Amino acid sequence: MSDEFDHQLQAAKRWVLEARDGGWLAEADIARLQGLENRSPSGLFEPGAHRPLVAAFFGGTGVGKSTLLNRLAGQAIAKVGVERPTSRELSIFLHESLHIRQLPESFPVDRVRVARHSDDSRRQVLWIDMPDIDSTEASNRDLVADWLPHIDVLIYVVSPERYRDDKGWRLLREHVSKHAWLFVMNQWDRGQEAQVADFIKLLRQGGFTSPLVFRTDCREELDKRKPDEFIGLESAIQVLSETHLVEQLEKRALNARRDELQAAVIACLGRLEGEAGAIEGLPGRWEEIWGVGVAGLLEGLQWPMAEVASAFVHHDASPLRRSIKLEQKEPESPSSTTASILWDEWAQMQLQDALDRLLVEASERQLPIRPLQSKLARVAKSAPKLMLDEAQKGLRLALANPGNRMQRLLLKLTALCAALFPVAAMAWVSWQAFTAYYQSALTHAGFLGADFAVHSVLIVSMAWLLPFFINQQIKPSHERTARRGLRNGVNAGFARIQMLADEALAAYSSELGTCLREGRSLLRPVSFRQAHEHSMMERIIPKEEIQNGSGWHG
Repeated sequence: MSDEFDHQLQAAKRWVLEARDGGWLAEADIARLQGLENRSPSGLFEPGAHRPLVAAFFGGTGVGKSTLLNRLAGQAIAKVGVERPTSRELSIFLHESLHIRQLPESFPVDRVRVARHSDDSRRQVLWIDMPDIDSTEASNRDLVADWLPHIDVLIYVVSPERYRDDKGWRLLREHVSKHAWLFVMNQWDRGQEAQVADFIKLLRQGGFTSPLVFRTDCREELDKRKPDEFIGLESAIQVLSETHLVEQLEKRALNARRDELQAAVIACLGRLEGEAGAIEGLPGRWEEIWGVGVAGLLEGLQWPMAEVASAFVHHDASPLRRSIKLEQKEPESPSSTTASILWDEWAQMQLQDALDRLLVEASERQLPIRPLQSKLARVAKSAPKLMLDEAQKGLRLALANPGNRMQRLLLKLTALCAALFPVAAMAWVSWQAFTAYYQSALTHAGFLGADFAVHSVLIVSMAWLLPFFINQQIKPSHERTARRGLRNGVNAGFARIQMLADEALAAYSSELGTCLREGRSLLRPVSFRQAHEHSMMERIIPKEEIQNGSGWHG
């Protein structure tokens, strides 16, 4: 089961790292999950080997942890004094038949002291005397925090004078559900019942519903010891050291780690789900921003379009190919791209301003900027070539089909008339010349004169000139045609830019959706174990088996 959890943990860490690298989560968002580790008490021992209960003494300076440990162990294994070794190091006390497989790599070996005993009656427990949590040395607290996952039972020791110290309570609140807890008010010879009641009240406020609190007096002079509940404490530890209860504690710790992992994943998913809701309005907002930008660009591009059309009329082979250098904004490093005179630096800046306004809008919605910025940068980089291609396409289509449909129909009609009318006029003149010649031959009259020749020329000329003149008048000019084609091409380019930006937003949303699906796949359904774990843990230590027991916190 621990191996299964390790796979889940590694999968979750890979997921958050990919989400962080993609820009969807920040370091602060993943810190909680990154800090999780699959460490447990059984990890200290070889698989399949005898697994003792790992019990640790935890508390502040001067509360008598060492004297309590000596009394529980039945011998003086811990030194007592102001500068005892465990003021700065961690001491492990275990049976000589037990072997610790390995210490965590991050632990300073020189700060861990191991002592062994040969008392078989105490073989079921591995004792740990931990550094003082309220020490001024931060390394002590770090050492305690590193060892907490390897502990089954934390025996929190206080004294009547020190039970309200808050340094240990901060750590307590973070680990209430991760360990079994026993509480000891040591140095009971100086204590009062009101202090115990107040201590229990503080524990309940800290999340312990029914804490087990034992009063102990561990002075070396037996005749001076005040009656206490040491036997109850010893019995509780004995009950917990039984094999099946150790297994239950192990399962409980594993479930606590699973719950913590799930909570960390849910926290990251909550962040991502908030981002998914904020993305929904971005496409509509971009349409508004780009609509305003297009209006300004169309007005500002009138002169470049006129220049290109005029250059075309004056037989410039490729006016659109005259290029300039534009500085292109990239998310990480600047580069340059080439644009035509139609799409100059001013036009590129107008586009970049519109894209920047979209980024500002995303930032105001608390959305990650980096993944969107990289996609919009590609839109800006593609714009010059895209506008050039669309302008060329529009120009070619306009020149291939000059004017509108009515103009093209009239052009064909007048061109046909300019060809047919002169032929018809010449046929009529020929017929008139033939009939006049025939009549003159019969009557021996004079043939056609100069007036007929002049009139015939005029009739033929007018038959050609009138449709030709109309044809020339309605024929669209090359410059107007070029302007119309460029305008259509520019509008098509604007539509393409909007489409590219829409695709970038769709990819942005799709990446987030993929990240969310991968994160949700890491969640496990609420199990029967979670619903009934509390009642099960309350039965781990049956009250009737513990002398002076007062309950158990689950």
